[in-house]
Amino acid sequence: MSDPVTADPMLRAFLLDRLGLRGPLWAADMAARSAQDLGMIQIDSIRVTGLRNHEIAWAARTDAPVADFYRLLYDARGMLETHYPIFATRRDWLPWFLKDFGKTISADRLAEMRPLMRRLTRHIAEHGPVSPADFQSERVTGGFNTIKATTKALEYLFYLDKVQIAGRTTHFHRLFDLTERIAPELLRPVPEWRRKSGLFFVQSALSVLKLATPQQLAERTAHHIGSWRGGGLPMARLLVAKARERGLIVPIPFDGKEMHLALQSDIDAFASRATLEDDVVRLLPPLDNLLFSRRRLTELFGFTYKFEAYTPQHQRRFYFALPILYRDAIVGQIDIKKGGAIWQILDLDIIAPVPLDGLRGAIHRLGRIAGAGEVKSSNRLAAKWRRGLSGTISF
Repeated sequence: MSDPVTADPMLRAFLLDRLGLRGPLWAADMAARSAQDLGMIQIDSIRVTGLRNHEIAWAARTDAPVADFYRLLYDARGMLETHYPIFATRRDWLPWFLKDFGKTISADRLAEMRPLMRRLTRHIAEHGPVSPADFQSERVTGGFNTIKATTKALEYLFYLDKVQIAGRTTHFHRLFDLTERIAPELLRPVPEWRRKSGLFFVQSALSVLKLATPQQLAERTAHHIGSWRGGGLPMARLLVAKARERGLIVPIPFDGKEMHLALQSDIDAFASRATLEDDVVRLLPPLDNLLFSRRRLTELFGFTYKFEAYTPQHQRRFYFALPILYRDAIVGQIDIKKGGAIWQILDLDIIAPVPLDGLRGAIHRLGRIAGAGEVKSSNRLAAKWRRGLSGTISF
């Protein structure tokens, strides 16, 4: 869905640049460091395209193999996976994000689960990382309905900082290992001054968004604080105002209305890249960092995105629609499904000019990364796009 765009194009260029979606793709030797600068990358298990959300987000920014993302996450551990919402998150942020999460567990429920938690802890200490799939147990309340008691116990151990997500199985099940093996610094207390200030949550929120109105930043700050700490949006607004007073976040200088905030470090980094030209066509995942604030996406790009994967089939047009980014515009969206070696374009909605060759290159490149050998197009597509986008993927 497209709406009129009234925002300064420089704002869009700034946002895309700081999110790694403008200019040349990241060089392979810089990809891990650049990914950490995003702060968070959302992880999702849906794999209808042959690639998961975080894998598409990685591919939209770099030609480095997707395996390099997993090495960053589970080997080098420059980022660590949090449980819910499921993000790859900068490791140095986690002492502040994860602390106090255990307070969400009721005392009675915790007492009931402790014997099982102790058994699981001993098992991990003796045998190494485990997946919930490794155990059979009774089902208890949890998840979307019920969940295995062992799975719930592992989640409680995570909430209490006893275990961390150490990797994924071939079926993408989480692997849990002891925190002392994965990130022992998480066992140390958070400095009291940092706990009290709350400004870390504002700065981390803006590090993720890169550009935000005060309201958008307050909403993201509340998300970073977490509902279990209390305060909600009113506290987040006060913290944003406090961060502005202290100069920790600043109005972006080329926004005449001074309604958008950014970190000074991002403003400085953009200064030398403002005139950079970009002709790369990119396919973005539904949960990309650019879409973390859907209101901002609409305001800056005139494009309203709806993630329809959980919408009843008869009420949706797309299932896993990928927004198409060209230069500083969202030019459409595409719905693709992988079956065997075929990357099938189910539907395509083009709302602004995009070069056919550039779009074909983006589709075929991502199809190649997904392991497809051929692109086929549904008859829903206009003949121009069907002919121009279909064909054998070259390797």
